[in-house]
Amino acid sequence: MNMRTILSLILIALGMGASAQLLDAVALDSMRTFRSLEKALANPDQVYRLDLSGQKLKEVPEGVFQLKNLNALDLSHNKLKALPDRLQELRHMQDLRASRNKLTEVPKSLCRLTHLKRLDLSRNGLTGLPKCVGAFKELVSLDLWDNDLAEFPEEMAEMRALKFLDLRAIQFEVPEMEHLQELMPAAKIFFSQPCNCGM
Repeated sequence: MNMRTILSLILIALGMGASAQLLDAVALDSMRTFRSLEKALANPDQVYRLDLSGQKLKEVPEGVFQLKNLNALDLSHNKLKALPDRLQELRHMQDLRASRNKLTEVPKSLCRLTHLKRLDLSRNGLTGLPKCVGAFKELVSLDLWDNDLAEFPEEMAEMRALKFLDLRAIQFEVPEMEHLQELMPAAKIFFSQPCNCGM
């Protein structure tokens, strides 16, 4: 554990988390994960990780937006049909998971979460990505497995930190796969077997 991480943890313990809202990976991993929004709201400035997965949510609860220091949010296994624009208010967000919902689009407002390092939108009904995804300069992992995506914006080439991209269970022809790999040469892209649709 480096000195910066230790200092961050000391500041948080002393209730001075305002100066350490954007945590490094080691500090974030050491933070408590709240699984109850009610308990999280009892001391909102001390909440860095929140797991609301599997709660049959149809919308993101308003209380989430009071957690200004939130770095990690899990909304997986719910019934969300859309992600609200207000998520952009959580500007320290580094890890956002919303797999297994009923999402059909990625709101442009999500692109304002420029500190995102992991984004999991797998097993939804996404049909496209906004061109603003190029703003995800720090994104390392993007999971889009099992969506209805047909087109990918050229701006994905601007996501230069991307190391992992999961596109399995999406139909591609070989030229499309090659083009995506050219767009993001540093990323490990996972595809399912190519489609022989034209044969």
